[in-house]
Amino acid sequence: MSYINNALKGKRVLVTGATGFIGGRLAQRLATEEGAIVTGTGRHLEKAGFLQEAGVRLLAADLLDEAAMKTAVADQHIVFHVAAWLGDRSGDAQSAYAVNVTGTENVVRLAAMAGVSRLILVSSINAYGPPKHLNVDESHPLNPNQRDAYGRTKAIGEMRARELADELGLPLVVVRPGMVYGPRAQSWTVGLLKLVQQGTPVIFGDGSGHAYPIYIDNLVDGMLLTAVSPNAPGEAFNFCDPPVDWRTFFDFYARMSGRPARRIPLWAARLLALANEKLHLGLPLTRERLEFYILPASFPTTKAQQLLGYSPRVSLDEGMKQAEIWLKENGYL
Repeated sequence: MSYINNALKGKRVLVTGATGFIGGRLAQRLATEEGAIVTGTGRHLEKAGFLQEAGVRLLAADLLDEAAMKTAVADQHIVFHVAAWLGDRSGDAQSAYAVNVTGTENVVRLAAMAGVSRLILVSSINAYGPPKHLNVDESHPLNPNQRDAYGRTKAIGEMRARELADELGLPLVVVRPGMVYGPRAQSWTVGLLKLVQQGTPVIFGDGSGHAYPIYIDNLVDGMLLTAVSPNAPGEAFNFCDPPVDWRTFFDFYARMSGRPARRIPLWAARLLALANEKLHLGLPLTRERLEFYILPASFPTTKAQQLLGYSPRVSLDEGMKQAEIWLKENGYL
């Protein structure tokens, strides 16, 4: 069933990073529900059997391989640039910059050369850096100087994309998701469940700071709207479900795993984050991520609601129920 009234039916649409979590679900829905003619790029096509079943044409293409990406972008009406360096916990700033900045610049240039009618760039709320205000809307400046390699390169990549798009006359839309969870989500579903199962500390201090989850299909709904709305080009949009405190968020995974989410004092968390950065302990925790963690901030979707008509359809309870079903089906529970 089409979410956007078949507005993309028959349109040629490219999804970079289609073998990943967000890109995979987006490509799947574009092909099976929206009737688009979908091409997906990625480096690990063996992970995308479900996309082949959906009728998605898959191309092995690295963002830095200009010839391969030129082939992928050719004759496309719309491009969703989802592929990104998400962090392998090694703090490889060079790889982060190559993918999130240089790779993004390549996609923007090639899309403009190919005459693409709209490019939707997936950025992140991390591009803002640790919140300086409790209400972070899209007018809040990005932070290209933050320590966190992911957030820093997302900010720089987005800023460069805007500059190039303006220079080349390419209609660009930016989406800034929060913590995308749900079936197939490695970081915010499988990863968090494993942390709870292993007894790794996940509640720092009293856990009253906010998590910023968004269920995968809520995000894809928003992305589809940005591809067709006349109000979207030139704009950036936050996409987060209503904020929830970390205690509540981790309680879902605690109930699934049958063990409590482990807590440590905030001072111990600060020491752990510093040690993780210095000693490369492999934990998904840095000092800046901890600053995100402890604040009761929000990233409102008011702009998306007003300009796009966006409204999240899946509640946190329902989203976690779907995540749990998938986790059980795939042997994680």
